[in-house]
Amino acid sequence: MIYMINHLPAWQLLILFAAISICLMFFFHKIVRFFLDKYVPGYKSDLAINIHNSVSTILALIVAFSMVQAVATYKQTEHIVRQEAVRINNLDRLLVRYGSADLEPVRIALRQYAQSIVTDEWSAMDDGHMSKKTDALFKPVSKGVIDIKAATPRENSLYSEMIKLTDLLADSRNDRLDAAEFSIPAVFWLLIIVIFLLKSCLSAFAERSRSADFVLAVQMAAFSSLLSLTFTFDEPLKGDAAIKPTAIVEVIEVITQRSN
Repeated sequence: MIYMINHLPAWQLLILFAAISICLMFFFHKIVRFFLDKYVPGYKSDLAINIHNSVSTILALIVAFSMVQAVATYKQTEHIVRQEAVRINNLDRLLVRYGSADLEPVRIALRQYAQSIVTDEWSAMDDGHMSKKTDALFKPVSKGVIDIKAATPRENSLYSEMIKLTDLLADSRNDRLDAAEFSIPAVFWLLIIVIFLLKSCLSAFAERSRSADFVLAVQMAAFSSLLSLTFTFDEPLKGDAAIKPTAIVEVIEVITQRSN
């Protein structure tokens, strides 16, 4: 169920969140008002409304904080992907600069590895795991660089840079796989849900009129919009709004043209 919701377009997610929150609000209104009418006739609502306003403020702050965290994580993950693309390009450029035809198989292996990131590992990360195929394709790249036999000072310098870049490329993949697991802690979602329910119960103390119900529904829709936006940015490599491998696709085109 969560997988399906996570893959809805942003506008559908917004409508879904708003509809569920408004329906839940009116559902709790009926329950709370039933008990108020039955056991607390002529109740005073001032205190409850004041507390409701405070709870609404707390809810807005928590949702806003969660959204800021989710957006920051999203941007950090974008940087990780771009950095990985840059390191693939830099390694390929050094392999070309080395000037040995014997390194062409290493360049081919690097292109195959980069292509596998796009075609195999990106969908695997969406399902919550890495790609064994991509993992296997990195080994010829690493081994090919390590097996280079540098002879001149120039070759030794380029070899050192390639070894360093290969290690950094492995780190980039690990960082990306770790980023695929980034998400807002479950305790924040639990806290948001609890406060949403408390707010819905307290808003039942408000004046009973169509205009009051409409205003409360609009307020709930506004909170739901922020919440759906937070949900959209959460888990940056999963779902319909996930970061796309555009930077790596562009690098594949660059290193392919460099080969031709």
